[in-house]
Amino acid sequence: MAAYTFTSDDGKTYKRNLHGFEALCNSWALHDFLFAFTGSAEVQLNDVSGAPLSKDVVVSILRTAWIVLRHRVPAVALGMTYHPEDASWTVAYDVPSGLDEVNSWVDQTLVWRETKPDCLAHEFDEKWECTHGEFPLRLMVSPVGASRYMLSLSGPHGLMDGRMSMILLDQLVGSLHGQIHNAASVDLKAIKWGEEVARLAATGAVLTGLDINKMDNSETDKKPEAFVPFMPPLMENKVRTHDIAMRLVVFDNARTSALRQKCRENNTTMTMAVDAIFACAQAEAVLSSAAAIGGSHYTSTVEAYNNALHWFMPLSCKDQRPSWPTSNSIERPEGTTLFGTDGFTLQANMEVFRKAVGFSADKNSFDRCDKDFFWSTVIGEIVTAHGGPDKSLAGYVERERQKTEQCKTFHPSSMLVKMPITSSIGDLDRLGLFAKYLPGSSSPTKVHRVLFRARTLVPTMNNLYYQYDGKLNCSLLASAQWYSPSEMDEMEVILRRWFDRVVGEVDCEVV
Repeated sequence: MAAYTFTSDDGKTYKRNLHGFEALCNSWALHDFLFAFTGSAEVQLNDVSGAPLSKDVVVSILRTAWIVLRHRVPAVALGMTYHPEDASWTVAYDVPSGLDEVNSWVDQTLVWRETKPDCLAHEFDEKWECTHGEFPLRLMVSPVGASRYMLSLSGPHGLMDGRMSMILLDQLVGSLHGQIHNAASVDLKAIKWGEEVARLAATGAVLTGLDINKMDNSETDKKPEAFVPFMPPLMENKVRTHDIAMRLVVFDNARTSALRQKCRENNTTMTMAVDAIFACAQAEAVLSSAAAIGGSHYTSTVEAYNNALHWFMPLSCKDQRPSWPTSNSIERPEGTTLFGTDGFTLQANMEVFRKAVGFSADKNSFDRCDKDFFWSTVIGEIVTAHGGPDKSLAGYVERERQKTEQCKTFHPSSMLVKMPITSSIGDLDRLGLFAKYLPGSSSPTKVHRVLFRARTLVPTMNNLYYQYDGKLNCSLLASAQWYSPSEMDEMEVILRRWFDRVVGEVDCEVV
């Protein structure tokens, strides 16, 4: 266990090994899956008179906010090293001896980027080194309009999960606002470096309080004996100008409210509902895209669809941090780890989704199910699928042990599957994030929208979804190698169609 808790031999450098999902995510990142996992907030910043701030002022207050955040949450300044001989990862924190070392860290990690607002997904055409002790996490700032800036925390997913990226950005925005409007000058020379190491947290499995060396080694998330998932054939998109394909699908307040009401009426959660909608939409989109391509690709896709016994999601995620007895928040004196995500597979009866989608190969048409079938049968199947993995702390710790072992045997070919992946990042409004800075607030500082993005060059269709300012957002991320712009457009259209079908008429316009 000691290897997964920060220790120091000299009081200067503190190290621990990565464990479980945090380690596996970084191994995936080596092969361009979930590298540059990024949480972003579009922030409006003006001075006390309402005038725009100069670039020099913005950079200055950002530097200060970034330094203050490092002292409060030192894990943002971890260096990371990969050990190929045993496929393990180590992170290290160096206590700075003074502001010169701190400023050197800022110079390496605070990045100003002139990015067009409609090209935000293409930021991830770039990679940076993070396996030889470098600082993997970056704070990027991009002007996106008059007095507006996209603030982004970005790095390999194993060092920061989606919800934590928003928690950290909430801290940064509060610091920026304070410096501008509350005359809250910060004396950086007064910061006592060294005391922050008390907030360097162990890996998530250790923070459960369970003895990770005495866990049951029996396999979790077992697949059925006759496991035949819907695994469509691949078709490469050879005409592309960038690496990443992205569509941000935003459902307005009225539609989001209507979906919440449907969930209440059917005694289910937004997570179950969105996963079910996305599962139906993704299956239909695969068939629709294959039909557009035609030929043997279409024939093979239909054959795989008809012969599959199981709908399968190779990765779904849950934030385990709230269930830990201690170290479950950056507000705790002992801090918390920036990655508290549990990852597991989901599988369900494919026949349920065939009935829901109602695809006819003869007519190349879809006779989609009605609302009653969706809310009773499809939702029921998704709930059963989510009930398969043991999501208790013991189940989580066992999966973490397995993922550590998977780092040693992982091969990127296992990720060449055209399957859905979802991650419910949560209701940011209920979490109280950016509560003072909502678009409709009276604050001169506003967070107009938030985004989640990632560099992913594998064929999965990824849906990172969350609620902000009363709206459901679905960030659809895919590789441009495997999804053309028209396929991404079709995915958005079909997702919206399924949403409207299962929710019903809503008196509002699509955002």
